[in-house]
Amino acid sequence: MATSPTYALAHTFLPNLLRVKSAGTLLGVIERKEKYFFDAVWAQAHLTHVPTLVSAQRDGLRVGVVELPAPREPGEAYFAGIVAKVSDLGMSRYFTLEQEYVIATASTRTLLCERDGTRHSKHGEGSPITGNAEVDGAAFIDAIVAQIGRKPW
Repeated sequence: MATSPTYALAHTFLPNLLRVKSAGTLLGVIERKEKYFFDAVWAQAHLTHVPTLVSAQRDGLRVGVVELPAPREPGEAYFAGIVAKVSDLGMSRYFTLEQEYVIATASTRTLLCERDGTRHSKHGEGSPITGNAEVDGAAFIDAIVAQIGRKPW
């Protein structure tokens, strides 16, 4: 398991920010593309980063995705995603699109994961990374919505 600043960003700092600021606040920030809002979080991780922010509304859900600094180790994430019901912003979930190393093929792949308090669930292979953050963020949103369809609130 990685213990880098990038790992802490995805698995500690952003989940804590979600708890303190609420899903409604963070989704609004992402929808308005207010990148500067996350400057304090990057500073907390001792990183400099200008994220791509992607959002969508579908199937009664508001989804916001924040691009993270490119992962260098397994367990670090490409993106973090926040999901809330349109009708009840108090109901939210937090997802990550993580890098995983596959020993059998000596390659990396993505893994769709969810964090709920201290519990970290791996939901299987995630959306591919093309290098275009807008496209990759939208594909991550599709993967999150599909996962929620399989395991609703």
